[in-house]
Amino acid sequence: MMAMLPVRSGQAERLGPRLYVENEVETRAAFWRINGYRASLYIWTSAEWEAMAERPVDAQFHPSGLWCALRVD
Repeated sequence: MMAMLPVRSGQAERLGPRLYVENEVETRAAFWRINGYRASLYIWTSAEWEAMAERPVDAQFHPSGLWCALRVD
């Protein structure tokens, strides 16, 4: 079991993780760097996938029920 430790740098103690949403355009992607290039992982639910007019041809289905596509900028 993992315990959440409080933050003690003058901030109020946190009891759990917090969600940060930068802006609506980028909320469908997780970002990180691969060999110095920005990479994005786009994720869609099955319902969102079925509702899309144009689907990315390189997207892959994950057994958890999500569609994912990796982009390197």
